[in-house]
Amino acid sequence: MRSSDIFKWGMRGIRQRKLRAALTILGIMVGTAAVIALVSQTEGIQGNILDQVNRLGSNTLTVRPAGAAILTQADVDKISQMPGVDYVIPLSTAAVRISGPGVVKSFAVIGVDPAQFYALVNDAELEEGRLYEPISFSEVVVGHEVKQPQDMVAPLLSIDQSVTLEFGSLSNPSRRTVQVVGTIAPFGSAALINVDESIFMSLRAVMSTFGRSSYSLLFVRTASADAVDSVVSSIKASYGSTVNINTVKQVTETVTSITGALTVLLGAIAGISLFVAGIGITNIMFVSVIERTREIGVLKAVGFKRRDVLYLFLSEAVIVGAVGGAMGIAVGSALSYFIPAILSRGLGRSQVIASAIQSFDYAPSIRPEMVVMVFAFAMAVSIIAGYYPASRASKMDPVVALRHE
Repeated sequence: MRSSDIFKWGMRGIRQRKLRAALTILGIMVGTAAVIALVSQTEGIQGNILDQVNRLGSNTLTVRPAGAAILTQADVDKISQMPGVDYVIPLSTAAVRISGPGVVKSFAVIGVDPAQFYALVNDAELEEGRLYEPISFSEVVVGHEVKQPQDMVAPLLSIDQSVTLEFGSLSNPSRRTVQVVGTIAPFGSAALINVDESIFMSLRAVMSTFGRSSYSLLFVRTASADAVDSVVSSIKASYGSTVNINTVKQVTETVTSITGALTVLLGAIAGISLFVAGIGITNIMFVSVIERTREIGVLKAVGFKRRDVLYLFLSEAVIVGAVGGAMGIAVGSALSYFIPAILSRGLGRSQVIASAIQSFDYAPSIRPEMVVMVFAFAMAVSIIAGYYPASRASKMDPVVALRHE
């Protein structure tokens, strides 16, 4: 038989049982859409994190105090003198709250010397104003979403505005009034800092305001990527277990490992629905074979070979898999772009979840090879599910089949 005849026969069978076929296609579509929608999220999250990490540059590492250890200017000077080190940026961080019309927003405060600001956040641009002065204790530069939070219509802050920062306990907070002298254009994240949702002050201002006598962490830039390992060895030799060191390579490997495992897990969970849809195909194909027993007998009586009958019935499963898979890819691709928006609103329930996810913007990633693989999997499930019923149909004795009522 010609392929076109097999296709027409399969389409005829589907048209004769429209509702049954539609429900089967729906099962394949839901399974395929779930795989695409979920896996694209982990792919997008991985890409977003790696982009942020790579902004650091492969010749960057971070040093944080471990346990009760502290990092001071003496440590900055010591590490700066190590072979292979280009420069060291000390940072002091804190958390503050800003009250607006009917809302209280939480932000991170980053203390960094203005001379090292652009070395810390490469390619950042001021949208308005200027950087704070190194000796100022009351000037700040704010990220774009500090100025204009995503969930607020009106801006929270504006250039030259005085604002009160609250920190410490909620019942008896400490306060510091500062002036916004600059705002940063939409940027995203760099150096593992969410620039858009951070407030930047001079290093000495943060340490004085929040009573810090040591640094929160050090960013170390090496002369080249090849020097990273030797610098790490030098720091470990000097500090041992009193510091935690992270390199871009380590972070990249960790992120890839975690998101890879998450991709497999979510893909497997979504794939279960495809397996269930396959069971549905098998069930419906068996019913179809029983209903068309006499037709099978006629086909074999007029000379159709076993292989021809197998292909005729299998064509229905192939068409169902192809249509369901294609529709699932389209629906899953569209749905994948709604998921970040839904999450960013905290599903309308949790302010904490919504705030956390808003601070982590990502776009789903749908790679061509993923689409091909998911479509092939949907087709394989359909063919495997339909093969046994089609095989039984092809093996029917025509005499017995013709006697069937």
